[in-house]
Amino acid sequence: MASTLAGCSSIGQNGSTTPLHTGNWHSFGNGPRNTNLVSGGTPKPQRYEVLTSAGWTYTPPVVHDGIVYFTTDREIVALDTAGNQQWDHQLEHEISGVPCLDPDRRRLYVPTQITGSADDVSQRATLSVFSLSEGELLDTYQVGTEKTYGATIVDGDIFVRSDSACLRLAADGTKRWRQPLDPLVYDEYNLGDSTATQIVPAVDGDGVYIPDHNAIVKLDRESGDEQFRISVDTPYAAPTVDDGGIIQTGWQEIVGITLSGDVRWRRDLHSRAAAATSDDEIYVISSDLHCLTADTGETKWQAHLPSEGTAAPVVTDESVLVVSGDVRAFRRSTDGILSGDRTRWVFSEVHAVEYASPVVAAGRIFASGPFGLLALDPETEGDQ
Repeated sequence: MASTLAGCSSIGQNGSTTPLHTGNWHSFGNGPRNTNLVSGGTPKPQRYEVLTSAGWTYTPPVVHDGIVYFTTDREIVALDTAGNQQWDHQLEHEISGVPCLDPDRRRLYVPTQITGSADDVSQRATLSVFSLSEGELLDTYQVGTEKTYGATIVDGDIFVRSDSACLRLAADGTKRWRQPLDPLVYDEYNLGDSTATQIVPAVDGDGVYIPDHNAIVKLDRESGDEQFRISVDTPYAAPTVDDGGIIQTGWQEIVGITLSGDVRWRRDLHSRAAAATSDDEIYVISSDLHCLTADTGETKWQAHLPSEGTAAPVVTDESVLVVSGDVRAFRRSTDGILSGDRTRWVFSEVHAVEYASPVVAAGRIFASGPFGLLALDPETEGDQ
């Protein structure tokens, strides 16, 4: 079993590296704005554990109070960071998107889809609700035509993106509003929505931001009415919202937009993964890892990646964490590094799939592998 080393710190070439974030991770992007930002450092892992076996997965876990909730195929597993199973639930329907949890109501929300024959083929996209403590299926909400892409919780309400709509639901499933949208399917690029599993609305202030087919849309948070629509070529990931504006990645371009709906810049960068943001920097994966300036979109630096998919980067106080077949961390700053090397470390002992974003929580780095959920423990002596 993996052992907890979250309190360790290490000294490396780039100065003191603080411990990994020891808190929670309740939804995709680590918050309703989908910034993929987490406090803490990124010490190099020294070992890993396969916490639970699974088939090829396209969804990252969520973490609360040291319990990891992991979804794959037709199964949900709750386990602690040492791999001790708390409960599991076998589903009748397939899991289709990244889960989220409500710690106040002790609920886990899992995007699901009805496959095979069904009497009501117009309502195959569902959101299943489970008890955090026992894994009991409490309810199932119908949210779309074929598939549910993702959901997030804000102030007790659930914001969902399915293939056919964006919805705001009350905690009991009552529909507050529904805005029709198109599936994120681009036949001209042979890009279906089978890997569209991490597309979650971004919620900030009075706005809900969500990709539509070839567009990013702002909806009014209270009414669901469309506030603005900006063209984006092939958006295929969750938008990211920070104080400076909105970032929508796309398979053919990445667009920076102000909160009022003006285009700040467009970049000919191709990405199926959401961005990560911190301060005035934006991190996107387009073949390489790119660090962009928020105001102009210009590349400040880039670092080579061996492969890419739909997994978003995660930015910490010191580093940018990426899964790219392996797991690797890049320095946000190279001040004091004689070589100027951006690579902080590469952990190649694991195979981490590029279609589920990494998660940093409970003093661990969690990544999905082809055979299950991986937990990486931090190094105890020295950051290479």
